[in-house]
Amino acid sequence: MKMRQNEIVYLTYLRAFSCLAVIVLHTFYAASAYATTTSHFAASITVRNLMMWAVPIFVMVSGTLLLESSRNITLRKLFGKYILRMVLALLVFSELFAIYDGIAEKNFGIGMIFNGLRQAVTGTGWNHMWYLYLMIAIYLMLPFYRKISASLQKKDTWYLLIVLFVFQAFLPFLASLIGENIAFYICVYSVYPLYLFLGYSISKQFIALPRWIYLLLIVLSSALIGVLSVFSILNQWDTIGNLLENYAFPVIVLQSIGIFGLLMGGTKKIPSWIHKILQQIDFCSFGIYLLHMLFLKLILVTLQWNPYDHGGILANIGLTIFVAFATFLCVWFLKKIPGLRSIL
Repeated sequence: MKMRQNEIVYLTYLRAFSCLAVIVLHTFYAASAYATTTSHFAASITVRNLMMWAVPIFVMVSGTLLLESSRNITLRKLFGKYILRMVLALLVFSELFAIYDGIAEKNFGIGMIFNGLRQAVTGTGWNHMWYLYLMIAIYLMLPFYRKISASLQKKDTWYLLIVLFVFQAFLPFLASLIGENIAFYICVYSVYPLYLFLGYSISKQFIALPRWIYLLLIVLSSALIGVLSVFSILNQWDTIGNLLENYAFPVIVLQSIGIFGLLMGGTKKIPSWIHKILQQIDFCSFGIYLLHMLFLKLILVTLQWNPYDHGGILANIGLTIFVAFATFLCVWFLKKIPGLRSIL
């Protein structure tokens, strides 16, 4: 199995699988708008919910890499490389999507350009672009996160993660479940620092569980997500339905821990040809994340192709494969263009 320089194999696989999971998530969720029966809708939403680990895994991979003390990340590198890339991607793709919307709606004119800039600033563009704002926020706080991680010992790590889990995952879940506000909080806005430090802690073996426990976490959490998804739809239980699409839902946190931990210790037996495919998907993963929605919107919204008129769930699977392959080829060729490679 041939590796790129400085490649950490399990991180390559995690990014590749997460990239594919995002496409599955968005395809089934977008296609659910065409569902005409409760069973079709429930199946699509259940698949979407089972893929919610994708973004947490991306953040955990970022934590593994960015919080590593041996990596020299100066403020100049932070702003000149990491943050600049996110800002450029935000501006370029906000404009691209605004132009697409203008053409699709036959609303041509210079207003498309200004609309793209407005959407980039206000966060009112295509929904999946929220991830760029998240990464900019993480990068801005990174110098302080790195100071914390540099001084962490195993005991400190468990304390930090338990506090973050309780206050950013469990208590919000409990408040939603009982319909009452819980007054206790800590001064951290979102659940994503938890995922950032989880990835770092598992990779550093501060959290070192047997593989069977990671596998058990995946099986039990996925089964619970599946059952809760169907139950919430059939019984119109919106409280649980909303929790299942929230990355702070404790079950999603546990599922993400299981996937990250299991794959970290189990990449040695993957055949070389699969390794090469996953390597290329990882190479294009950021661009695939940005562009795959363009294909989905073209097929499902602009062309109004209804998968439930062409095979239902099987059509959704076929659409997922097509979008993944088409987006990969598009990004792979775009990365050959000077200037675009640094963004994609």
